[in-house]
Amino acid sequence: MKIIEELASEVVFDDSPQNGRFRSFREMLMNYYLNTEYYRTPLKVRQDQRIFFGLVRCRAWMIIPIAVVIQFCLGSLYAWSIFNKPIDRHIYNNPEANRAQITFYIALGMLGAAGAIFGPWIESHSPRMCAILAACVFFSGHCTAALGLACKEIGMLYFGYGFIGGVGLGIGYVATIDAVIKWYPSSRGFASGLAVSGFGSGAVAFSNINAALLRRFTVPQAFAILGTINLVIMLMCAMLMRPPPPGHNLPGVAIEMMDQSVTDINYLQHQTVQQTIKGKSTTIGGQTITVGSNSGDPVLIIPLSQALSSIDFWLLWVAFFVNLVFGVVIISNLASMSTNMFGTDMPAPVTTIVTIEGVFNAGGRLIMGWVSDWTGRRRTFLFVISLQIIIVACLIVIIPQKMFWSYVVLVWLATLCYGGGVGVIAATLADMFGAPNMSACHGVMLTGWSVAAIGGGLTYTGIVSYLTGSAGYTLKDPYVYVFNQYWIIALLVVGWVTLVMIRVTPRDRMFPRVRGQIFCHPLAGFIIRMVRGADQHGLHDYEFLSATIGEPKPNTDIESSNSISSQSNVGTTDDKRHQIGLKLEEVDLSHNMLAYPEPETDQNKGTDTITISTYMNNDSAMNSKQQKPEAFNYIAQDGNSVMSGELAEENSCVQLMYETPPVRQCLVLFKRWRLELVSNEEVATVWRMYLSCALLASSNNNED
Repeated sequence: MKIIEELASEVVFDDSPQNGRFRSFREMLMNYYLNTEYYRTPLKVRQDQRIFFGLVRCRAWMIIPIAVVIQFCLGSLYAWSIFNKPIDRHIYNNPEANRAQITFYIALGMLGAAGAIFGPWIESHSPRMCAILAACVFFSGHCTAALGLACKEIGMLYFGYGFIGGVGLGIGYVATIDAVIKWYPSSRGFASGLAVSGFGSGAVAFSNINAALLRRFTVPQAFAILGTINLVIMLMCAMLMRPPPPGHNLPGVAIEMMDQSVTDINYLQHQTVQQTIKGKSTTIGGQTITVGSNSGDPVLIIPLSQALSSIDFWLLWVAFFVNLVFGVVIISNLASMSTNMFGTDMPAPVTTIVTIEGVFNAGGRLIMGWVSDWTGRRRTFLFVISLQIIIVACLIVIIPQKMFWSYVVLVWLATLCYGGGVGVIAATLADMFGAPNMSACHGVMLTGWSVAAIGGGLTYTGIVSYLTGSAGYTLKDPYVYVFNQYWIIALLVVGWVTLVMIRVTPRDRMFPRVRGQIFCHPLAGFIIRMVRGADQHGLHDYEFLSATIGEPKPNTDIESSNSISSQSNVGTTDDKRHQIGLKLEEVDLSHNMLAYPEPETDQNKGTDTITISTYMNNDSAMNSKQQKPEAFNYIAQDGNSVMSGELAEENSCVQLMYETPPVRQCLVLFKRWRLELVSNEEVATVWRMYLSCALLASSNNNED
């Protein structure tokens, strides 16, 4: 979000040839997805701070109930099953025509498609404008559907409620969740889960509302009245929607440099480095890392194009899609499945079962969203998919036995998992790719919902039709429903494996490479890594601290004691001494920072130390005093354990030290490769060292 501080006093007219109309579609599409900044004038910022005609100051807690009510109206989609038979009877005079239910799949498919198409537009506009547009489009869908029903044209119903109404659903769904998440950056899971719980609750309430309307009015009249109710409620809430004030969210993804295992003295040293890197930025591997002027914590800036093209984004899409398949199939077929298997004399009526299912759907969104704030997004998602695998496996055994209550309880729990995945996904995207990219990423992610609804529903229906037709089974045979569980559980296993492969945090995605690395993947704070070569070299394995070419050359100016000094010809081609060169992708440190291995002596034996010296003047000689290292230290030129003053001062030096050489559990394969398990301590230390070196180098380069 950017603010236009003042209007330009002089207007500059661009008289260059305008060739916008000749742009290719690809260029227009890329420009649409890349320019998602929301610009506001100072006057607009002040206006957004107040609601109710400027009488009340807008607070964060006010946005959640507004979003819940809007989601509640949009959730009327889930009560569509109430209209199926009345619509078929109204148009075809046959309540078993099974044509009206196609509208539900079209609307759910358009929800995801509209989210993907309008996501960048939602990001670059006010949430109030987006909510107003959603209300009007959703109302237009109801009116078109009512007209089609009056004319008894099923095509107009599909186009009206399915297509137009689905577009309104997608815009309203993404816009409200985006606004809520941006108001609650520290508790995104709970806030988004609470908001989308309104979508699930809408099914419970509108089931009764729709039934009451059908008892008093005709089907076309019921649609017109329902659309009017939704329009009035959504417009009232939309007028109160506001974006958060500037600076409420980070411009990207926060990067953690500290770890709880770091000692207090190292925390103070870390704070000193934070003071030095404030306001600095650097680029590593095409990713921009910046540090705000008010904080010493780095922030990763991820462009939307990189977020949408990331392999981790599409792996998350697969996991989200898999999580939804079973829930979509159950929600749309629970009533018919229960009636066909257990008959009309069930211990509980179908309406009660469906109502309680809606409660579990809404509860899963709220509970799992709140839990993810405490346990982490991926752990929560893994729990949800793992529980679904267990549930489906149990249903394969229970359905043939026709154990009613066991079947019903498992279905309710599966619906809870379905809602849990929906409640966690928005917060996961904001954490992985930043709040500025949330709307567009969320919109594209919702296409997984569309594919699950259409693909899952059609697959289930096709299998049932085949078994009851060519295979000779009837709808009362449990095998018809058990067979569908096999492909569902296979999908869930694929989704579980996919979710494990996702690199959630910036540290997972940007962890530095080692020489000869084949692959590297995080696992529960550790790292599993396959590397060429059978020998380990501690910290010197990492490329950004790797050895450069050249043979050691005796040099009389280098002291033979425990200190290392620099030469006046540092960086020249004549000096081919063996040195450790700091090599960061896209960061040129060849003239400003050099690193040397400490010579092993009796005093520092068993200690892996890397000294990184910052040179402001090549003619100056600097010594770094050897000290007993802590776990991870920043050592100044004067030997104090806490670095003082400006890092770029002349004769300053930073010493990054590790208490002992990293000892990794290693499996050597055929004396050519090694499979390493990197400890949590080494991962945290190397990551802090990697970021610190890049930002400190950027600090010195900028000051030069």
